[in-house]
Amino acid sequence: MSIAFLDPGNLEGDLQAGAIAGYSLLWLLMWATAMGLLIQLLSARLGVATGRHLAELCRDEYPDWARLILWFMAEVALIGADIQEVIGSAIAIQILSRGVLPLWAGVLITASDWYGV
Repeated sequence: MSIAFLDPGNLEGDLQAGAIAGYSLLWLLMWATAMGLLIQLLSARLGVATGRHLAELCRDEYPDWARLILWFMAEVALIGADIQEVIGSAIAIQILSRGVLPLWAGVLITASDWYGV
């Protein structure tokens, strides 16, 4: 999630939304970026100190119900980070095909490109 969080495309989408919503969304973006960087820093320190990554430590330390909630939250965060790229690519495919391919077909084409994940 840390790579998707700092992806320039996501940041650009956040800034565009901020242009519409005003300064309140920009403050939210600033604090979200600061908190994301703090979490990355703490995760890196944890990895250096223990030699294991955060998912391994969560698996060993938390009960099953908490691990499932953490897994679900991570999946939702990844979907939220990638959905605008999928929709943006689908719009680009529709524009490049001059409307021959509908938007839903562009989403299917973009979503089928899963081998890089």
